[in-house]
Amino acid sequence: LSPFPASRTSDYQESTSRNSSTSVTMRPTQALNGGGAPNWKVGHWLGDWGSFGGSKQKGIIHYGLSANRQNPTAGMVHDAFFNTFRRTKGQIFYWLPPLVAGYYLMQWATERNHYLQSKAGRAEFGDEAE
Repeated sequence: LSPFPASRTSDYQESTSRNSSTSVTMRPTQALNGGGAPNWKVGHWLGDWGSFGGSKQKGIIHYGLSANRQNPTAGMVHDAFFNTFRRTKGQIFYWLPPLVAGYYLMQWATERNHYLQSKAGRAEFGDEAE
């Protein structure tokens, strides 16, 4: 049993029988043939090397800009300021109320602690057990 298809085996045997020397001549594979007429035995024909896929494309326009004419930081500070303002405006009601509530809670707790540690606070609540 040969790993090659029957047609390839016969080509190989013909090439070896023609050459009486020790060198063996084999045909290149379809990929190395590199195009030409379509061979429907191997698959669909895409075209010659360098022009795969059919006809040329039209209407494609490429624009370029020289490296010394570019200004990558143009408007960076302006855009950063207004983008930050826009994003903060959209999120402020999610983080500002808890922040304000936390600030006033800490201020109340600090004032209450100062009062309880003062003479008046000890006089008022000094007899309570901890």
